[in-house]
Amino acid sequence: MTLHAFLDTEYGRFGDVRLRSILRKGADLEMRRGPAAETPLHVAVRRCRLQAVKQLVRAGARINALNAYQKTAYAHAARRGFTAIATYLTDQGASTALTEADQLAVAMSSSREAEVRRILSASPHLAHTGNPGEDRLLADMAGRNADWPVQLLIDAQASLTSPGLDGGTPLHQAAWFGQLNHVRSLLAAGAPLEVWCTDHTSSPLGWAVRGSRESGGASSRQEVYTAIVPTFLDAGARLYYVDDDTDAYYRRLLRQASRSVRVLLREAWKTH
Repeated sequence: MTLHAFLDTEYGRFGDVRLRSILRKGADLEMRRGPAAETPLHVAVRRCRLQAVKQLVRAGARINALNAYQKTAYAHAARRGFTAIATYLTDQGASTALTEADQLAVAMSSSREAEVRRILSASPHLAHTGNPGEDRLLADMAGRNADWPVQLLIDAQASLTSPGLDGGTPLHQAAWFGQLNHVRSLLAAGAPLEVWCTDHTSSPLGWAVRGSRESGGASSRQEVYTAIVPTFLDAGARLYYVDDDTDAYYRRLLRQASRSVRVLLREAWKTH
């Protein structure tokens, strides 16, 4: 397992202890991985792992390293509203330079609606710059509660397919985090149902199904997922893998679903 993979998806409850051991044994802190050519520090920030960030910086990680999209670790933190990490990096001498698109993301993450509207009014192109590290903003906002950022970005012609967390489109993110209003807004805007994320080989429907069991707080929000799943199915979401007419994807969905969502899937399968 690479250091990147560990920091990204395998950190777990005892990650801080395990990371100390990994760093003591020696690790390449400048190794690049993935389409964004991220360093381990970029990954730790993106996953909001403050203690990991501190360990990596103390171990000598280059604090102002740029990824393939010309983003520093500080920019990662600032764009996502990870204030504690951004403050720590600043205290350690990180550059706080941000592009205009980064500043838009910061204002949006900080719920400064009036500022966001001013920025987009003056520079509407910032909603879709062509830089994947910036065009992920709609995906990032689609997992959050507030409606206005998502609608503003849709109205500003932001990309409906640019991926965010785990390679998921805005529709994937809204599905995983149980954001029914965003799902409806994105579908109304034409967001595609059958884009399959690269990290999990799953559609937005699959993210909603798995989210019904594994997304934070899902057990107390089942009514949201039992509304999102039928919304996708009514819109034409498939119960099959692409180019596969077996029941393999359906069976996978059943394994990943909460009990209440499993009932809905079985009903849909009978009438598909």
